[in-house]
Amino acid sequence: MRLLPVLAIVLASVSLARAEAPTVEFGGEPYTLSFEDQAVLADGRPGDGIAEFTLAGETVEDWSKLFAYHGYPEMGDDPVAAVRVLGKIVKETNKDANFAIIENETTGEAIIDFLTWAPESDVMEFNVFKYARAANGKGLVAMQYAQHIKLGDLDVAGMRALRERSVDDMAATDMSQAQDYFAHKQGKSASDASKGGVPALARAGGDD
Repeated sequence: MRLLPVLAIVLASVSLARAEAPTVEFGGEPYTLSFEDQAVLADGRPGDGIAEFTLAGETVEDWSKLFAYHGYPEMGDDPVAAVRVLGKIVKETNKDANFAIIENETTGEAIIDFLTWAPESDVMEFNVFKYARAANGKGLVAMQYAQHIKLGDLDVAGMRALRERSVDDMAATDMSQAQDYFAHKQGKSASDASKGGVPALARAGGDD
């Protein structure tokens, strides 16, 4: 997940040609794929994966809003347990941060949202994650929306409106797009392995 530095998971960079990169829409705004990476487990199977999408003119190093897919094939199959663990990490990292969890008993999906910040920083980061089981039922996938907010830019009412709007938008966003994305990556890795190659990500926007 790409959070403030104290929560970040470091992944190797993969350059993408913007002209070839697919887009997603969230909250009425288009985001273009800017970064993708996937770990490879010792046995050659795909490990944790990430795909990050940014607004036009922004990058994964410098963004105001970010949308992302996350794949966790080794995390188990319980979305609610996953958001509870993430909430615990948020509190351990910033004891003053708060989070809220929404469980969907019908779909099994779970949403967590929180606001956090690094010590001495004048920028806060608002996040909404939604977790679901992977397409093959093994592991989890997640979608993330993140927004940077400078102190003083939003009052309490503005923050409340941002939270309600973002959580509603995430609840309405179909998880199949993230599930399909990682199912494709797994299929690509299996194909490469069968050919004696090293599992790799498919070229953005289509098959190699």
